[in-house]
Amino acid sequence: MPRSAVPEAPEAPGPLRPVPAGRRIGAVLALLTLCALALGPSGAVAAAGPEPAGTPGTGAVATPLYVSDYGNDRVLRVPADGSGGQTVVPATGLVRPTGMAVDAAGALYVSDTGNNRVVRLPSDGGPQVTVATDGLSRPLGLALDGAGDLYIADSFNDRVVKVAADGSGQVTVPTTGLLHPWGLAFDGEGALYVSDFVNDRVVKLPGGGARQTTVPITGLSQPAGIVLDPRGNLYVSDTGNNRVVRVEADGSGQRTVPATGLSDPLGLALDERGDLFVADAFNNRVLRLDPDGGGQSVLPLTGLNTPTGLAVPPTRTRLTAAPATALHGSHPQTLTVRGLAATLTTARHTPVPGQTVVFSDAWRKRTLCAAVTDHRGTARCDAVVHAPEPVLDHLSEALHRHGYLARYEGTSVYAPASAQGAVRPGRP
Repeated sequence: MPRSAVPEAPEAPGPLRPVPAGRRIGAVLALLTLCALALGPSGAVAAAGPEPAGTPGTGAVATPLYVSDYGNDRVLRVPADGSGGQTVVPATGLVRPTGMAVDAAGALYVSDTGNNRVVRLPSDGGPQVTVATDGLSRPLGLALDGAGDLYIADSFNDRVVKVAADGSGQVTVPTTGLLHPWGLAFDGEGALYVSDFVNDRVVKLPGGGARQTTVPITGLSQPAGIVLDPRGNLYVSDTGNNRVVRVEADGSGQRTVPATGLSDPLGLALDERGDLFVADAFNNRVLRLDPDGGGQSVLPLTGLNTPTGLAVPPTRTRLTAAPATALHGSHPQTLTVRGLAATLTTARHTPVPGQTVVFSDAWRKRTLCAAVTDHRGTARCDAVVHAPEPVLDHLSEALHRHGYLARYEGTSVYAPASAQGAVRPGRP
């Protein structure tokens, strides 16, 4: 980090500064420097008097952007469209905050890295809460899945942990070979992406316990922040190369996002308009980029000291489910459910295309089918269930009595949603 963050520190390379020779050793030493800095004194800006406080998830009409101001031990809030000034989020006792996430209700989660904990700031301005975790060591990236479960990149323990929303406790996510994981992000199908900082790669953990794979990206050096857009394109802050890489969802390869003058880019965030925000750490600024090359601008933030993490609240969504029909056949023993359909929109009724909607019984015990939303935001599919007669009888009765469930897991840009639709008897 810049020496202004730790005035007494010797002139050692910053915790994320690329080291040309012996780069992997340098990366480990860099993170160890992060460990040391996290316990050091705050910078001069943090020692100044308190600024007006903002409340997570409420306030201005413009979408808020949260910025973890690492060197100043604080989190800032600013309108993502640059229309207003900054406020300091009312968090207490933070030491070197890094990763952040915002849930569908507007609560803000912050990796309080220097204190080896994660804190939660409710959207209603209620008291700050420390998330119940065990044994964290320098937590970095955060992500929330569609069920509200919190995932934490427990960097110095080389693992990712999951803290269940239902209060059932913490578990370690099954991964292979991670070395100081940093960024976390979910796609619309519930797969978890992890930037494996020292191994110069991004790994993907599909939902349902499928095997970990490495995302095909070439030339990465110390990847940190990651985010996915609604179409499934993956953005990675390639910190060691001072660039942001975009990996196309259609498998057509990767490209460098047009940006000038980056110096150790870290956190990334996207808003619903498709603007990409970059924590340009060693330039002490946050950029807003058009990922397709439409230019860049600097957000009007003052006094930043190594901005590290970014978060934008997910756009609220809604599902509207249409009636379906179910026909129980005996030769062979099947249950055919036709007309499963749900339309996904934002709260402003804007269609959300290209997202996966899963259809199941009301209790989610049996998945019927899944489909991707079209340009109108509508997903449609039919399902044919083969099972023993007693199972089909029970499923048919449950569908006719309680209907079906359509659910959308959400992404970092769009919040999850669900809806129930009626099921009527079908005709042969």
